[in-house]
Formats: sequence, C-alpha cells, structure tokens
Amino acid sequence: MFGASVGRARRSPSLVLSAESLAAYGVFSVPGHVWRAMQRLGAWIEPVLVDEWSRIVRGYAERRGGAPAPGEIEGALAWIEPVRDVRIAREAALAQMAAGRPLRCVWSDRPLTPATLDVDHCLPWSAWPCGDLWNLMPAHRVVNQHQKRDRLPSAGTLAAARGVVVAWWDDAWRGGEALGARFAREVDAALPVAGTAASEEVFAALEWRRLRLRQDQQLAEWTARRGG
Repeated sequence: MFGASVGRARRSPSLVLSAESLAAYGVFSVPGHVWRAMQRLGAWIEPVLVDEWSRIVRGYAERRGGAPAPGEIEGALAWIEPVRDVRIAREAALAQMAAGRPLRCVWSDRPLTPATLDVDHCLPWSAWPCGDLWNLMPAHRVVNQHQKRDRLPSAGTLAAARGVVVAWWDDAWRGGEALGARFAREVDAALPVAGTAASEEVFAALEWRRLRLRQDQQLAEWTARRGG
C-alpha cells in the first residue's frame, strides 16, 4: 500500500513537498497495483484528470457568479516542462577538485579534470527528465557525449559504478546541510526508499528504478568499459 495525503494544513508563504508537510493533510492508502498502474499510465491519466478538474473548477466559479475566460483554468494547470540544469553538480565537482580531492568518472573510472568533466544523467533525460541530485553523476566528457549518450546504463554497468557513485553522493551532497536535505527530499519523492537511508540503500533503489525504466520504456542499454 502507498500513502497519500488529504485534509487541511496551516498556510505557509512557501511549501516544500516532503513527507512531513504532506502528513499535515492526513493520510489515505492506495493499493499497490493501482499505484503502479498510475505510474505507468501517467501520460494518459494526467490529461483526463486535468480536463475533469478544469470542468469542476469552472462549475464552482459559475455557481459563485464568476466567468473564467476560455482557457484560463487550463492555462493555470499547464505542465511546466522541466529545465535541464546540471550547474549545481558541476560546481560541486569543481569544488572537490579545487580542494585537492580526486574525482573519477562513474562509468569508466578515469580520473577527471576541469577540462574533461561532464555531468551525466544516470537515467537518461530523454526518457525521464529528472534533474534530482541523486541522478547527476560526474563523467568523462568523451564517455558521456560519445559513448553513453541517451542510453540506459546496463545492470552490470551500474553495479560496477556503485563505489564511485556512493562516494560522490556522500562527498557532494550528503555532507552538507542544505544539499543533504535536498538530496533526501528528492530521494523520498522519486525512489522507493527513505531519503535518510544509507547511501548503499539509495543505490539499491536506483538499481530498482533503472530496471523499472527499462521494463516500461524498453530503452536501449549501454555497457561501459572500466578504465577505457
């Protein structure tokens, strides 16, 4: 079963969607098979929900004497396309190098320099536009742009990168208060594990997410050559 939240919470000038803030609304349960179906069919379910919500809101407004302009409600509900931004990961990687801590490509294990550094979306942006900190990996520019590109790392490739990935998470994100909190929130939201879990557990959840993406979208896989 999976939890979601309903009810009333105190108003705040800003809202962070965390487990704690959602719990203020109360809890209801959704059967696991229904939740998984909604995840897989979200691309078709969302337009239906938006259309129905628009109809309901328009009805409320008309009963209260309002007359929303055509398209006004739909415009307010329009999906905002995520922006591909790896700046924060690049800055974190460069800061490690400047501090004299060596950084290696998660896929090839080659040492990185500011000139060869690239930031890769472990689970490709083209298939799943996720800019969460746990999905941003330091990679060699040649490996990222000419070898992996927009393919999904194979199970073996991801498993071989475990040590480098976990070390990157711990050094770049989990060691700081602000970014550590953001890392935990994003893990909570996207992976089947608590954001406060150990990095090894988060990595296991990433492996699960990789498998689900492979099964759902039948993405082409890529196998890395360590040390190449």
